Amino acid sequence: MTTRSSLVAAAVSAALLTLPLSALACSTVIVGKNISETGKILIGHNEDNGGRIMNAQYWVPPAKHKAGEMITYEPTAAKIPQVRETLGFYWSQTLSTKGQSFSDGFVNEAGVVIVSNNCSMIFDKDQKLTNGGIGYGIRRLLAERAHSAREAIDIAADLLAKYGYNAEGRTYTIADGHEAWQLAIHKGNMWIARKIQDNEIVYIPNNFMLGKVDVMDKDNVITSPGLIERLIKTGHYKPAKAGDYSDFNFREAVQPLAKRTAEYNFRRNQIAWEYITGDTIKDADQFPYSVVTDRQFTIKDVQNILRAHEEEIGDDDGWYHHLSYGPCRTATHESVVFDVDVEPVLIASYRALARPCETPFVPSYPLAKPSENQSFMSAATATKEHFHAQPTRFDYHPEYASMTFVNNANVIDYQRDDFKSNLKFIQKLEKKWAEEKVGIESQARAALSVSEDKALAILHRYNVAKLTEAQGAIQARLDQIAPHKIVILSDTLDPKSNATIKIALLSDEDLDATQINREKTYAGISRASNDKALMSDLAKPTAYAIEDINGDGKKDMVMSFVQKDLAKFMVPGAVYDTYLYTRDGRDRLTAFDTVKVLK
Repeated sequence: MTTRSSLVAAAVSAALLTLPLSALACSTVIVGKNISETGKILIGHNEDNGGRIMNAQYWVPPAKHKAGEMITYEPTAAKIPQVRETLGFYWSQTLSTKGQSFSDGFVNEAGVVIVSNNCSMIFDKDQKLTNGGIGYGIRRLLAERAHSAREAIDIAADLLAKYGYNAEGRTYTIADGHEAWQLAIHKGNMWIARKIQDNEIVYIPNNFMLGKVDVMDKDNVITSPGLIERLIKTGHYKPAKAGDYSDFNFREAVQPLAKRTAEYNFRRNQIAWEYITGDTIKDADQFPYSVVTDRQFTIKDVQNILRAHEEEIGDDDGWYHHLSYGPCRTATHESVVFDVDVEPVLIASYRALARPCETPFVPSYPLAKPSENQSFMSAATATKEHFHAQPTRFDYHPEYASMTFVNNANVIDYQRDDFKSNLKFIQKLEKKWAEEKVGIESQARAALSVSEDKALAILHRYNVAKLTEAQGAIQARLDQIAPHKIVILSDTLDPKSNATIKIALLSDEDLDATQINREKTYAGISRASNDKALMSDLAKPTAYAIEDINGDGKKDMVMSFVQKDLAKFMVPGAVYDTYLYTRDGRDRLTAFDTVKVLK
């Protein structure tokens, strides 16, 4: 990093420390179809959000709406008139206790794919909004209305002109089988859209990356009315020659260099671009927006970028992902790669339902609808509760599709010695699935000559089969590497109480629970539900007792924990998967049980 970059980064470091990691999140990779091994546009995306996240997938059917119907998303956002007919779409929802305006991903029945990246910390925050502006509505309405990536830009432009964007900044990636666009939106009605070229690869973290751009190239670049003029007026852009905007650099004009030099963005950029180009870039000013290349990138390449992080991460003796600054990090709760076919039915996705370096990318076809256990409620209810979810929506449910993978990620993140063997295991699964997928897609293409419904039925069976297989394979291995059991000796946990609650670690044929390392024992929340705490922030036992709790003739370890310490970071009113982290000699040991957290 240059001296200039280091000084700028240092100047804002104190402010950045106050931001939750969930705000420092998300990565997107775009591969043009001429440099994609599949011959199709590839979109890769990591979705990162901290706290208790329930990640579900839904199919929202096409619908007809009554005249005068109004749409309400965030309580403070503008009410928006609904159109008479909306498209059906696949929806990957980020359900959180606070409501997430800027995290969900979509694939609609016209073949339009939508993901996004946070790009906050802008210069010009003095922007006008109408009736609270629009936030979540941008992505959702594009999914409902856009028949192509290009049409999505026009729809977004109309919405932004009417209401204004109510967040600081975001870059939306919007693709169909023919082309991909990125729409970089600044608060208010300031935005720029650029078409990704067929021989380009793009990587962006959580900052505006679009740099020098030819705003006169009307075929590939579209800007909001008055964008250049406003930036000149505010002093954030000064053309070298009056009236000549050939030196316009969007990212420099709207956002400070500190956003790119901040470690949570700088390291991701550095790691991703080193994979793409082979070069280690040390100056944040030198990070490209895109690279033109003749190298062919595979689906596996995109997965590797999304899985990438430092060789050795974490600064404490606890969770592996404590301080991870690569594309894959603490708060990554979902990762996906789309192979965007011109036939929407055949758009393939590869989705990891937890951190991708610890979780397999399970293949599926979004428009063939998700498996039932990927949907935690009806799509209509999920829409209604997106910003109003009750605590019980965050209960631990073993039947939910994501839970097996989240459990595995939690175990692997503490049991570090299992990390490399786990990665080899999931990559072996992925290789097998890639070989099988050729035949399924061939079958579906043939079925399309009969009817779309027939092709969708074939692909839906495939979706269900692959998810079921993935869950079974991961659970079987999880049973091997984390076989030990705990029992929380209470039905409830009071987050306000100084009283203690007991947890029993049961001895078995391979474990003498009485011999665990008491100095290295903690209990509390899972890694997946906590994006910023150290292991040492969890509860420590206040007392130990040796008893045969289950009457099997083996002595068990019974530990007492202060209830409010154990419940730290938990959502009151939810049933929680509550973990014990300890050591048996040099071996790390992870186990969990569930308990209801009182309100």
